[in-house]
Amino acid sequence: MIQFVNVRELKNRVSEVIRRTRKGDVVVTLRGKPTVVLHAVADDELEDYLLAHSPKFLKSLERSYQEYQRKGGASLETLLNQTERELERLQR
Repeated sequence: MIQFVNVRELKNRVSEVIRRTRKGDVVVTLRGKPTVVLHAVADDELEDYLLAHSPKFLKSLERSYQEYQRKGGASLETLLNQTERELERLQR
């Protein structure tokens, strides 16, 4: 269930709006236009969420896939190293 909240309501009721994300995404509007989506995330889902929304990681994944197509594979070590570097960058 998608919910909508304007910036003023978010400012006045931050804790309540965050709790509402347990029931579904909350779209924050500014002057009636959608601006931000608040999405609840569990501790064990945070890394997956950050990677899935990281343009740099997705580009790295695409390069690895292209290398796989050209060479018939990419080394697991290379992919793991790229993933670890990207996770470190995201956590800063």
